[in-house]
Amino acid sequence: MLEILAMVALLIIALLIVIKAADIFVHNVLKVGTALGVSQVLLGITAVAMGTSLPEYGSALISSLSDIGSMGVGIVIGSNIWNLAGILGIAALITGNIKADEKFIKRDGLMAVLVGIVLFGVMIAVFLTESDIASKIGSVVMMLVFVLYLRILFNDQNKEIKEKHIEERISEIKESIEIDENTPFFEKIIKKRILKRKGKSLKLGDILYLLGGLIGIIIGCELLVHSATELADIFGIPEIIIGLFLIGITTSFPELVITVTSAVKGLHGMAIGNIIGTAAFNILIGVGIPAFIVTMPVDPVSLYFDAPYMIALYILVLILVKHNGMKLTRSTGLILVSLYILYTILRLFVFNQ
Repeated sequence: MLEILAMVALLIIALLIVIKAADIFVHNVLKVGTALGVSQVLLGITAVAMGTSLPEYGSALISSLSDIGSMGVGIVIGSNIWNLAGILGIAALITGNIKADEKFIKRDGLMAVLVGIVLFGVMIAVFLTESDIASKIGSVVMMLVFVLYLRILFNDQNKEIKEKHIEERISEIKESIEIDENTPFFEKIIKKRILKRKGKSLKLGDILYLLGGLIGIIIGCELLVHSATELADIFGIPEIIIGLFLIGITTSFPELVITVTSAVKGLHGMAIGNIIGTAAFNILIGVGIPAFIVTMPVDPVSLYFDAPYMIALYILVLILVKHNGMKLTRSTGLILVSLYILYTILRLFVFNQ
């Protein structure tokens, strides 16, 4: 009994370390990026999604390197299913109305489905061949998709930021000096001045905090995986189940806080975008990097049930959002939460190995 309490306490402490370290890491990534002249808005969009995913793919990476890779893949898939059906469903139930735009459907939503299909394809290839080569090729493919997604995000955000800022400044300058709007080279000169970036000074303290946050994530994830593995051994629970539910849900705490808070405050884009965006990062990084280092272990149930269920959920959310006029209502929130409960029951009592 004492050993169980000790492992539970260690798991809770490790989770708190990971969440705090991830917060420190993301905060200082923004500082360092701004000092180097990178747009803070652009950094924020990528850092929020990647930062809130750090506990998941940190735990997945540690699991894979610790020769319990089935738990690592389970953490990522379980976290994504909980994020989508559980967290997004709860946020929709609380607010009754989470809006999305067309870009969510065409870019992030479709990318999430594509990433899920890529993962499923890699899992099939590794399962059939039992080959380290298949795992490494799959890892390279996932990394390429990750780079593609980042490129799309960077291009879109740079375009939006430039267009909005340029339009506002041109309008202000024209009104202040009453110049003829047809004057040649007028807009060209303004654009050059507006788009000229000046970075702030880079502080040693920010770099040290960034490194400290990264070290904290590594240590916290190591403790998290260790305590979860010990609990699995004590209770005789399969590692994949521990990954899918215990670690998959607990490491998603940052997403839960950000999504519900954003939805309540009416920041719908951040609420739904954070959940969809983290799906790609969870899979492409949380599974993609370890798959190159060690052969990806593929649990048969994850292959024919967990991964397809995750992909089906993402497709369903896109359909529900589109059907309800580009928003999630309480009724759709109830559907999502019910689907997570259904998944839990099926996974624990029907498809449990």
